[in-house]
Amino acid sequence: MLCLLFEIELGHMKQKALTLALGCTMAAAHGQSNGSEDLQQKLKEWISQSQRVPVESVGVTPMDARLKFDVCQQAIQFDHPFSNRQTVRARCERPNWQHYLQVSLKTGQATAPAPGQTGLVTRSVWVTPQLLKRGTVLQASMFQKTEMALPASENQIVVDLKDVGNTELLRDLPANTPLRSYDLKATMMVRRGQQVLVSVGEGKGFSITVRAEAQQDGLLGDQIRLKNTESGRSLSAVVTGFNAAKGL
Repeated sequence: MLCLLFEIELGHMKQKALTLALGCTMAAAHGQSNGSEDLQQKLKEWISQSQRVPVESVGVTPMDARLKFDVCQQAIQFDHPFSNRQTVRARCERPNWQHYLQVSLKTGQATAPAPGQTGLVTRSVWVTPQLLKRGTVLQASMFQKTEMALPASENQIVVDLKDVGNTELLRDLPANTPLRSYDLKATMMVRRGQQVLVSVGEGKGFSITVRAEAQQDGLLGDQIRLKNTESGRSLSAVVTGFNAAKGL
């Protein structure tokens, strides 16, 4: 849209010019905020054509409301980057963006599997609505449950979010990708050289907290060596949390 603002000094004409400028500004903002709506509608049409199903039967998981991007000025490129066929990647060249979306058929059946792919079953899985980077310390609030068609032999899906406690990602986790056990590793709670708060004397009738420097890395429950930064004495303690330990 081409918007022009003329500085006209004649009463109501100047008002009209300013009204025109305001309208243009609102239209531009409206176009930007509708980028996700346009994307989801075009995705439904693409699924409808490629799967030969009514567009009304195609469901798209709502995108994160915090995502703001412009409507694509060219044809959006869609593809299935993963074997589950329910995750769709959408790419635009102008402006340049890429998003992952989750689709399903409202009949309750999964989208058609790839040629030659058999033995699929519908499973409840945990996914995240946005990309999580390698090394991200995981929390249950990052995930949401959804249904997805997966091979019947799949046995590494994370079923209980209690399993993500004190873990971090080994690799990037794309949006709407099932969380699997091999994506996780235990989080390093204490790293060598960091300052650690050590509680001493619990169960002995007194309790004090001292600050000590970790002499080695430690996972939750590990016994590590530390050095008291004030006295210079060495001590041993069990890691109880991030930069926290209980003296022995």
